[in-house]
Amino acid sequence: MVAAKQGKGFEVKRISSTDDWLLEDLTRFAATHDCPSPFQSGALFKVYSMAKGCSPLGFVAEDDDGEMIGSIVATRFMDAGVLVGKIVNHVSCRGGPLFLPTKAGKSAGEQLLLKLLDAAEERSLYTRVYPMFDDPVQMSLLAAAKFSRQDWLNYLLDLSIGKEMLWAKMRKTRRIGIQKASKLGLEMAEVSTAKDVDTLYGLLIESHEHVRIPLQDKSLFEAVHRLLVPQGMAKMVMAYHGEKPVAAIVALTFSGIIYDWYAGFVREEHEVNANEFLVWRLMTWGCESGCRLFDFGGDGLPEEEYGPREFKRGFRGQLVNFGRYTVVHKPKMLKLIRNLYDVRRRI
Repeated sequence: MVAAKQGKGFEVKRISSTDDWLLEDLTRFAATHDCPSPFQSGALFKVYSMAKGCSPLGFVAEDDDGEMIGSIVATRFMDAGVLVGKIVNHVSCRGGPLFLPTKAGKSAGEQLLLKLLDAAEERSLYTRVYPMFDDPVQMSLLAAAKFSRQDWLNYLLDLSIGKEMLWAKMRKTRRIGIQKASKLGLEMAEVSTAKDVDTLYGLLIESHEHVRIPLQDKSLFEAVHRLLVPQGMAKMVMAYHGEKPVAAIVALTFSGIIYDWYAGFVREEHEVNANEFLVWRLMTWGCESGCRLFDFGGDGLPEEEYGPREFKRGFRGQLVNFGRYTVVHKPKMLKLIRNLYDVRRRI
């Protein structure tokens, strides 16, 4: 690990996937922060280091006593496979940077963003940050680092009100769908074996191919199952109609938050309402387990059509707009790639 002095009172260190003690400290820091994010944890850093087509980037700031005062974790995604992905890739950061609410902490947050941009700039098309909470200081640091803001919607659902209130405030159509699924005998089962992971991944592929959105390699989900599920940091569940798996969800569970991460279903079985059923079962599990928040994982740009938006709206969560923040490193190449991608989707 290489450390470089970055201002009075703290130093910035780059994170390695082999630094187990630091990764554990990073997870604790993210879990106890006022704006906790599973994506800022050492556990997710480790998972992404084991996934094909992904490469985690991370830095921590430690004060003179060796105490962590700030951190940032991001992932480089190889958008066109590993080989081409060395040129065509982007860096995504959800929920960071995190830092203590002190002068030194804010200064650390500034340096962490600059470090991330320096690491990303040479090889990536762009770097993008998605805030997960309404943190004006974090957003001011992003603006100061020349990130450009776009509106980015999301739905958050307060689980502390209890499942009875959640049920009462839900749209009638959602309640009817969940009741129908229950009457049809749908059951939720935890993903427990490697074969289950294969089945879950097949459901995710089917849904992503239908909407022409790339899906991460299966190795990511294998790592989630192997590392996060045993720690209680993830739930991988499937809905069964009889013996047939018809829907799946991969959710992160961190610091009282359920983050709805990946989902898929069999389109020919859409009338059994398996999606509503699984989301509701996860919400009720969250209420019973003391979770306080259900994060729907994003709702897209306001001006663009987004298929899952109406589905998420039906649960009557709070619509928020924390924005997404982008620095483009290679504008000409990014424009070319976007044009090719649009043509491919139309075809």
